[in-house]
Amino acid sequence: MGIDTLLGVSRYRLQPSPAQEAALLEHCGHARYVWNLAVEQHTHWQRGRAPAPGP
Repeated sequence: MGIDTLLGVSRYRLQPSPAQEAALLEHCGHARYVWNLAVEQHTHWQRGRAPAPGP
């Protein structure tokens, strides 16, 4: 019995239209920007300040 069976994993392949692909790429770009901003803020956190941003 494989790990896929134990976890009930499903796989799907996206086949977006050109317009959907552009929207997905834009969304991923925004998500990456927010992630990088959170990483930067967490990196500059120092003791005595408010809690660092979490996941």
